Amino acid sequence: MFIVFTILAATRASPVGQSLTPSLSESLHQFQARAPLCDDPQGCRSLWDIIWSCTVTILLCSWASVHPNIPSPDERRTRVVVRRIGLMLLTLFVPEAMVAWALKQRLAAAELEKIHKGEGWTITHGFFAIMGGFMEYEGNRPIRVLLPEQLVSYSLTGNGDFPRIAKEEIEDKSKGDVISKSLVILQTGWFVTQCIVRGARGLPVTELELVTVAFATLNLVMYLLWWDKPLNVERGVRVYKKRITEEPVDDGDVSTTSSFGFWASLLGALSEIRAVVIRGPTAAGDGPWLSRVAFWPVVKPLQIFGGDFDGKLEKRVSTFYPPMWINGREPLARVMVAAIASAFGGIHCIAWSFTFPSTTEQRLWHYASVVIITVPVAVLLFMFVIGITDALDETTVLIQVLLSFLYLFGRLALLILPVLSLRSLPPAAYHVVHWASLIPHL
Repeated sequence: MFIVFTILAATRASPVGQSLTPSLSESLHQFQARAPLCDDPQGCRSLWDIIWSCTVTILLCSWASVHPNIPSPDERRTRVVVRRIGLMLLTLFVPEAMVAWALKQRLAAAELEKIHKGEGWTITHGFFAIMGGFMEYEGNRPIRVLLPEQLVSYSLTGNGDFPRIAKEEIEDKSKGDVISKSLVILQTGWFVTQCIVRGARGLPVTELELVTVAFATLNLVMYLLWWDKPLNVERGVRVYKKRITEEPVDDGDVSTTSSFGFWASLLGALSEIRAVVIRGPTAAGDGPWLSRVAFWPVVKPLQIFGGDFDGKLEKRVSTFYPPMWINGREPLARVMVAAIASAFGGIHCIAWSFTFPSTTEQRLWHYASVVIITVPVAVLLFMFVIGITDALDETTVLIQVLLSFLYLFGRLALLILPVLSLRSLPPAAYHVVHWASLIPHL
């Protein structure tokens, strides 16, 4: 965002044919000087104030709302940070996918709470289990992470019937409590409230602020879905096999761990390009060749940033675990995700009659807003038809690719246009809300 703005400001501020590379502060100053003057005698806000408040709110929402799973005890800190940055970028570009993941985890955690209610489990216990909170140890050596269905053969001491841990002990591992989470909600809520009051008072709301409101609203949904999930837990609890019998307990196949690092996986992905074109990638599933080629550029970065390099993990669950929806909940869950995604696009339609720097930009905003609203519904209907017919031929693959490119166009347009619109804001956009005038005189 800052790079685009700096280039735009420098381009408008520099005379034609003159070689000049101003600093960011100089560009902001020159850009502000070209903007219409604010005539509010009670004070004004600067262009930098608008950019700063929106950027901080978007980054705060994208970073704080994501509740990652527990990393492997053998992972380097850099790999964990790269994965977290990847999740933040995914929240910016495909927030609907993150909402689906959060909803999937909440439904799975609620199901585990129901199954193990007799063991004193709460939904927090369910979240802790699906995020990789129980690790099998042999002495002081971690062996593997245990999935929820494997816990029946383990205990915290090796002598009990089931891993018993208090909710308070799990919450003690979390880096976020009710107060910190409430502060994030208050921060984003305050920004949304300011925009609503500006609209009510007849003051212009910039396109960048409207996009920020949409992000804050969607991230609030994610935050509520993950409210009971421990935040940024770095280590699970130790569990041991029960010492009731000497007979070995069959807990299913244990996958081997991946030893590849981030950069090695990135180089490996680049080296796969030729094979991708010739035989089609295997990372994007087992569908038709066209489907695997089209979705490889999307799936492979997710694997790299997510750290699921070869799909085989041992000491942590996969980044987007659980992979499947709870049986019987998938249709309703997909409807909920589509509705939330369409509502996210609908917020952008508030700017339908806003003043844009050009007619072309206004039309692009209209097209992009409609795309963001309709594509989630189209995907829902398309998946419903595929589920009935159980057909995946070249035609359906082409439809998938078309919908994906339409959505990509809409997302990029709604991220770039708000920044471009900053070059031509009406003078009233720099007016501030006078909160004292909203208080009735006693």
